[in-house]
Amino acid sequence: MMFQETGRFGRITKNLRKLGFENEMDKILFDSLEFNKLNKNDQTKYIETIVERMDKIIGSENTKRVLFECGSQCCGKSWSKFAKNVWEQSKSLDDFFVRINKAEEKYNTYFVYDSKKNIITLTRTKCICGLINKGEHFSKNKPFCNCSLGHMSVFFNSIFNVVDIKLKKSIYSGDKICEWLITIESLSNKYRTK
Repeated sequence: MMFQETGRFGRITKNLRKLGFENEMDKILFDSLEFNKLNKNDQTKYIETIVERMDKIIGSENTKRVLFECGSQCCGKSWSKFAKNVWEQSKSLDDFFVRINKAEEKYNTYFVYDSKKNIITLTRTKCICGLINKGEHFSKNKPFCNCSLGHMSVFFNSIFNVVDIKLKKSIYSGDKICEWLITIESLSNKYRTK
């Protein structure tokens, strides 16, 4: 059986295969070749359906693993290079957060760092996911946005040592904003001053 292998959707197919779920793909992706023929709103609904199928067939934890890998690939070298470039231009940690907030303003994204807890709170007021952001919000709280954990992991690990990432809120799951809490290792002096 053939499946949608290209574009952003193709990441789902490739990561199902990579993580050992090739035998289940015909039950999850049997109609995936129709994806590119759908309008944007129907594509978002279809993604919701695919996540439901994955959840039912390979289980919740495995679905999260697949989505995490998709998000890691979504971030890729360009976003991690962007984070490194902002860091390299920064004179201090405070300067880094000023600069990254300015650079991310066009993405409706804002970073706040709590140095006592070593937690970065990232807030986004508009979804920027190119796979779903043109459609209507999911009908129920869905795990799809867990892919963002992979994205955030690659992004922040390019400059910090990430201990934990939590997705607290998701616009497509019915919240007004997206919000992540990124816990990083205590920063050494080299990160506090340059």
